Amino acid sequence: MSSTDHVWWRPGGRSPFSLDPTKPRLPQIGSAIWQSLVIFGGPAIGLVAIDHYPFLIADRTIYVGGLASIGLWFLASFVIWGSDDFPRGMPQHLKLVFRAGFGLCMTFLVFGLAGIANGYGTPLISRDVAVVAKHPTRQSDPDHRTYYVAMRAWPSSRAVVELHAPRKVYDRLHVPITAIDTPQEDLQAMADSGSVRLIVGQGRLGVEWLKAIELP
Repeated sequence: MSSTDHVWWRPGGRSPFSLDPTKPRLPQIGSAIWQSLVIFGGPAIGLVAIDHYPFLIADRTIYVGGLASIGLWFLASFVIWGSDDFPRGMPQHLKLVFRAGFGLCMTFLVFGLAGIANGYGTPLISRDVAVVAKHPTRQSDPDHRTYYVAMRAWPSSRAVVELHAPRKVYDRLHVPITAIDTPQEDLQAMADSGSVRLIVGQGRLGVEWLKAIELP
C-alpha cells in the first residue's frame, strides 16, 4: 500500500471520516465522540437556551461577546489540535474552517449552558417599561414576519433594546414604526410613546432573562 492511499482527499484514498490506521484507535475514537458532542450538542443547547432563557442584555453586548468567544475558541483550537491531529493531506483552508466551526459550536455550547444555569427554576418578576418604537421584518406574508418592539427594558437606564414581541402585543402598541436599521442613538433619543409589561427571571448568575412580553 502506497503512502498516497492514506491521503484523504486523493481519489481512491482514505475517507476523511475513517480512522487513521497509522495512529492509535482509542484516542481517535474519543476525539471523534467529543467533537461530535460539541458540533451537534453545542448548537442544540444554545438554541434551547435562546428559546427558553434568553439573556436580557443589550444586542451590542451579545454581538461583542459572541465574536470574542468565537475568536477565543478558534485560538484555543491550535492548542487542542496540532497539525498532526488532522487527516494527512487535509488542505490548510479546511483546517481553518474546522477551527472556526469549533469556535462557533463551543460558543453556542458555553452560552447555552450558561443561559440554562442562569435561568432554570429561577423566580419571575414583572415590571412595566416604556416603549419608543416598533418595526416588523420585511417578509411579504405578515404571518411570517418577526415583530420587534424598542423599549427601555431597565428602569435605571435610558438605553433602548429591541425585543421580539408577540404580534398581538405589537399590533396594539400605538408607537412610531421605525426602519429596521435605525441607529441605537436615534432610538435612545426618541420619546416614550407606550408601555409593555416584561416578565423576567432573576437569573442566579446575576443576569435577568426574558420570559414574556405582555400588555400592561
